[in-house]
Amino acid sequence: MTIISYLYDYVKTNQMTWIFLVVLLLMTSIKYIPFKKITSGKTFLILVILLGIVIRIFWLNFSSHQPQSRWNEAHMLENDIINVHAVELTKGIWFHNADGTPSGRRPIGFPMFLGLLYKIFGVNLWVAWAAQVALYALTAWLIFVLARFVFSERVALIAVLLYSFDPTSIYSIKLLTDEHLFLPFWYGGLALLLYDVNVKKIKHAWLYYGLIFGYATMIRTHTIFMPVVVGLAYFLKKYPLRKVLLSVIMVVITMQLLNLPWVVRNYKAWKVPVLYSASAIWMYSELNSTATPKGRGRILQKGDEGYSEELEQARLSGNEGLYHKISQREMMRRLSQHPTYYAGFCIARLLYFMNWNRDEGVWPLWYQYYEGSYDKSRPIPRVLREFLEELSLNFYYIMFHSFLLFLILIGCRWKKLPEANRISMLILGSCFIFWFIEHMLIYPCRKYRYPLEPLMTICASVFFYYLIYEFRWENVLAKVKAVFVSKRPKLKNE
Repeated sequence: MTIISYLYDYVKTNQMTWIFLVVLLLMTSIKYIPFKKITSGKTFLILVILLGIVIRIFWLNFSSHQPQSRWNEAHMLENDIINVHAVELTKGIWFHNADGTPSGRRPIGFPMFLGLLYKIFGVNLWVAWAAQVALYALTAWLIFVLARFVFSERVALIAVLLYSFDPTSIYSIKLLTDEHLFLPFWYGGLALLLYDVNVKKIKHAWLYYGLIFGYATMIRTHTIFMPVVVGLAYFLKKYPLRKVLLSVIMVVITMQLLNLPWVVRNYKAWKVPVLYSASAIWMYSELNSTATPKGRGRILQKGDEGYSEELEQARLSGNEGLYHKISQREMMRRLSQHPTYYAGFCIARLLYFMNWNRDEGVWPLWYQYYEGSYDKSRPIPRVLREFLEELSLNFYYIMFHSFLLFLILIGCRWKKLPEANRISMLILGSCFIFWFIEHMLIYPCRKYRYPLEPLMTICASVFFYYLIYEFRWENVLAKVKAVFVSKRPKLKNE
């Protein structure tokens, strides 16, 4: 019943449904405009990216959000912590908490990047925001490259257009958040992999994958699965099994060699191994007996089901590494003791994670206009905020359902597609599957869904391309007419 209650949102209709249907109807009408000329050439790509830059610069000036640059125990959001770490790195302070103890709070990739920029250009928030605008442009270009590799240039142009006008992408430009750097690293590595398997073999490719995906995983640990994706790509290309396995192993080793200084630092700090971040503490709070598929769990207290005295002592010790290690053990123990319950729990969590309802609002607006995060002399009017939220929610609703329709369209055409296209789609599809598996367990905050959304947009662009260039109402009417004519009883004189 838990799964059914979360699945209900996927089948019921609402205002978004009607907006989506209107958009589809408009798409089928674009063919009567000389769209072919608009979507040809590099000029269109450059203009769209430049327009995306202008829109993001406008938002940077419109939003009154101001991330903090020093510790404030009363109020610290994720992007505040990133900025504080970056500022402290310019002073030689290497990822510490407010009290000076070593921190295992988060992956270090983006704070290191931001700290380097501050060291070179000075500690100024406009340095960070300018870098994020440049990263948007790079990401948009990589989306074009990916979509062109997998599908076609016209699909790629539609995808870049949609990404550039994605409200969530626009709103988030003011936030100092990992995704700005993560997307170009992940997408860049994927583009290199598609080039390697479908265009030209790259010598010592495992080294490049290890470095690119290794740093991507230091930014956002979700991409820990990428060595398996590399192995899958080589397997689909029918490479010898020995080469497949060796490539996976070498990518794993390279990724961890890049991460080795951080692993050593963590072991010196806590005397227990912590690979990336001490995140098992938070994950266990979202999987224990107090949690729901929506998350919203808490640290167990005495009397709660599954309470561990050893875990409580680790928390009180202040040793983040030990607390992480025992939380990880307790989490795995609970999952293994209740497999049937967590099977349904995890499916419901994934359904909530991919949903578009208003339970959590729109994350970049929430972060920017959380109490204490913005200039109170420049608040956002309630009506405007609700309008901006609706823009984002409707955009995602359209992209998500177009993505589903893309899957149906591709399924019908699968056997007719060239092998290179099928391999490329299976590679991208595996990334979706691994990400979904991770978020069946990880806290279902929709901020962590964002890296998948541009990939969904690429797929949705294929469906839009079909509506614009291939779909014909006259063909539909002809088929409907043929069905009714075939069922009409013949007259005697016919």
